Amino acid sequence: MEVVVAAPDGEEGVFVPIQRCGTVMLATTLTKAKDGKVLVPAINVQGGRVKLPAKKELGTWIPVDADMEVLALNGQIDQERLKEWIESLGDGTTPFENEKDVRIGMEEPGARDLILKLLRAYRKVTISEGDCPLVTALDVQHHIDTSSTAPVMLKRRRQAQKEDAVIEDNVVKMLQAGVIEESNGAWGFPVVLVRKRDGEVRFFVDYRALNKVTKKDVYPLPRIDETLEALRRSSAVHDAGFTGWLLADWCCTRRS
Repeated sequence: MEVVVAAPDGEEGVFVPIQRCGTVMLATTLTKAKDGKVLVPAINVQGGRVKLPAKKELGTWIPVDADMEVLALNGQIDQERLKEWIESLGDGTTPFENEKDVRIGMEEPGARDLILKLLRAYRKVTISEGDCPLVTALDVQHHIDTSSTAPVMLKRRRQAQKEDAVIEDNVVKMLQAGVIEESNGAWGFPVVLVRKRDGEVRFFVDYRALNKVTKKDVYPLPRIDETLEALRRSSAVHDAGFTGWLLADWCCTRRS
């Protein structure tokens, strides 16, 4: 794409983009100015057409003087140092369970071998724990501020015998995995079973009554475009689905 710079025709320089350009990623480029513009490689991670904000600074133009030497970098990681680091993590030779079924998504043999060694070193995270994996809790204590509202205790919904069995099975699994714990508190909310299009039944808790009496805790959420920009120099990215973070503890507080 063309980027306007304050430079005379024929001036050689380095264009260094800012970190945040929305869903468009610009590359650091050694180029020459022509008609007050330079060509900069760009990637639109969202697809389709996108319009950048008008009069927004996209980067910095650094002229290259005659006495300056620009070293070309390929951006690749030092393979030897990477291999040494992976070898230091642990057993990277013994295959883990169902290793043949793992789809890495990289065709280069050397890169595949490094990813496999990394997975072998962390083989515990590849072990199947069934429908309810063991809990990974953040070291954070979260308090839900309900001000002076009286505790809300809703009666459980009437379910069919088959649905009761599904609820019981899910509760037992989550108790064993440490996802939930037994409680005799004054707050209680009903379980809701939702059937998806593929026939799978999802286990939910209806916290809408709690949300109504909760004091809003305004906290900025990360922007997806900024998250993508943080990965701009990554050579390998793993995409995993998360249903949410589990906090180490939570409780409702009342203020007089």
